[in-house]
Amino acid sequence: MNDLFWLTILLFIVAAALRSELFFYLLYVIAGLQILARLWLRQGARRLSWQRHAPLAAFPGEELTVEIELRNDGLLPVPWLALHESLPPALRNPPMIREVLSLGAGERRALTYTIVGRRRGYYKLGPLTLRTGDVLGLGERTLTEHVPDSLTIYPPIISLAELGLPASLPYGTLAATKRLFSDPARPIGVRPYQAADGVRRIDWKTTAHAGTPQVRRYQPAIALETLIALAFSREEYTGRYSYDLMERALIAAAAIAAHLTARRQPIGFCTTGHDPASGGPSPALPIANGRAQLIAVHGTLGRLEPATKGALAPLLWNAGARLGWGSTIVMITGQGGVELVAALLPLKRRGLNVALILAEPTPDELGLPRKHGITTFGLWRDGRPTMR
Repeated sequence: MNDLFWLTILLFIVAAALRSELFFYLLYVIAGLQILARLWLRQGARRLSWQRHAPLAAFPGEELTVEIELRNDGLLPVPWLALHESLPPALRNPPMIREVLSLGAGERRALTYTIVGRRRGYYKLGPLTLRTGDVLGLGERTLTEHVPDSLTIYPPIISLAELGLPASLPYGTLAATKRLFSDPARPIGVRPYQAADGVRRIDWKTTAHAGTPQVRRYQPAIALETLIALAFSREEYTGRYSYDLMERALIAAAAIAAHLTARRQPIGFCTTGHDPASGGPSPALPIANGRAQLIAVHGTLGRLEPATKGALAPLLWNAGARLGWGSTIVMITGQGGVELVAALLPLKRRGLNVALILAEPTPDELGLPRKHGITTFGLWRDGRPTMR
């Protein structure tokens, strides 16, 4: 465009000096082309819109399809459009998408590509950059999105046995006749009749259909909650393999949450980690039940990043203040010792069940809380069975 500007100035000087109609004609043509190109480019860029359609969350190893929708709502075609999409290397290699295309007047075009979340985390898709120009190549304009889309990769879900933890930990409410009472207003199905069942619980319609006695099942009227507390700051994990231990502790929290949800137990969650979505400390999740709560916990764990400093004990006091008598607190941390036991004992005296899970503990770190009646387990990188 600079070259044409100086060419226009030169033609104007020559045309004015020679008073030549030919040079004036060339001047009008070149000036008109520049004006037309500017108007075309401005109108095309103004009427160009785009939208990215991508999932908000996924599990590790899941293949995801992302669609970029481009629309030209103007009356003039877009002769060429160069698209550049930046992606995290953990989602795609090479970490970019490049395409060149054209859009007719009123045309819509959709571009798709696939990504794979290989490890848990919080990722940004973008920014998306579009570069376009006029049909004569006299000018260009670059458009960039201001707010990229985000994607959360959940932590992997593994069983407690794979972590070396027993499934019989004191997690919340278990099936015990002394702790649960049936609520006839909340039926959850039927099961075969047993000798200990009363006659009033027989579902006669289902019995007639099945041909064998069937009794109604009800949801428990009393459910004791479990609060999962995860230490996730760098000062709470020490040693050469601190990063691996933190990830394993996070996976353990996800496994416990899935285990309790499968058993229809209400859970809550708190942590000292950092949430990049909010840009601050990760907020505590109040006690709730169901799959929606599990997804919320896994979403928080997927986004979680280590904080520089953090103390889990104050969070436990705030979150545990809303727990009822007999509820359970499962604390997962990489740092044991006298201070930790001193912070947990008042919770135990309040009538709460406390289960402590330590990452790579020493024999002393395991023995001290057990002496004070705190159920304690070890979480090792090699997945060895926890010491009793």
